[in-house]
Amino acid sequence: MAKYTVVVTDSPFPNKQPYYDALGYLDCEIVFADVSDKNSFLSECARADGMIVTYADMNAEVISVSKKCKIFARQGIAVSNIDVPKATEAGIFVTNITQAQVVDVANHTIALLLVSHKKIVKLHNAVKSGVWDLKLAKPVYCLTGKTLGLAGFGGIAREVAKRIKMFNMDIIAYDPYVDDAVFEQYGVRRATFEEVVSESDYLSVHMPVTEETKNMFSAAQFDAMKEGAYFINTARGGVVDEPALIEALRANKIAGAALDVISTEFPEPDHPLFSLDNVVITPHSAYFSEECNHALQEGAAKEVRRVLLGGNPLSVVNKSLLL
Repeated sequence: MAKYTVVVTDSPFPNKQPYYDALGYLDCEIVFADVSDKNSFLSECARADGMIVTYADMNAEVISVSKKCKIFARQGIAVSNIDVPKATEAGIFVTNITQAQVVDVANHTIALLLVSHKKIVKLHNAVKSGVWDLKLAKPVYCLTGKTLGLAGFGGIAREVAKRIKMFNMDIIAYDPYVDDAVFEQYGVRRATFEEVVSESDYLSVHMPVTEETKNMFSAAQFDAMKEGAYFINTARGGVVDEPALIEALRANKIAGAALDVISTEFPEPDHPLFSLDNVVITPHSAYFSEECNHALQEGAAKEVRRVLLGGNPLSVVNKSLLL
């Protein structure tokens, strides 16, 4: 019998080999749980020494049965699906991966901006349906001299700023937690939240969901945006009051939206955003690349390995548990 049990609660990644590579010399059994079967899932949690988590809801009930568990290692940045206070009470480390996806998400953000700017999806669909008419894209303006506003100026937003400079756009950003020196380093003008909302031709969101940021973009913000502005979100759906965004798009208060995240992670086919032709949506795929997938899997597994061998993890959310 193996010394440890490591449970992968759920994983969107088809290749399981990175888990075995990272945990190979640890005497452990790797179990791939079925979150759709609640009783079976809770049973696996009860025998886990460590868990690798993606979207599974690690709530109070799950934590209460995970009495052996020492770590919840999230394969991503956000930990909103984990009850961190309860995990901390139970002495369970919560870790995340903060760097692996930065470049891919930044690149995806630029892609969404360009697709919106040039009306690529609209023109593509028209051509595929037999209509060859570039005037369908009107109006299209040159990016030079337009303003990109970044709501949040962490690692991903900084990579976006680096890339967008080649288009000779003006860049402004709002982030009260970042020093002036960082803005200066990237050649980005610090702005208030209100300025980013009202001055941007393209407004790109790069904020986590917190009590402070939840529904931060609501009717007042969409009313204050330029009529020709585009709203881009590769962060989290929870920072947006989605009904207010839908109303703004339907009423043409803004030109359009490009979204990698919405309020529901696995939406129904009749989601109201899907019927709007001024919206481009991708399925939370901004981070997705073979290299990033491997780094997320390997990184989470290595955090589990560190903890089970008696050490501290590297990227700890609940730092109060550090030895």
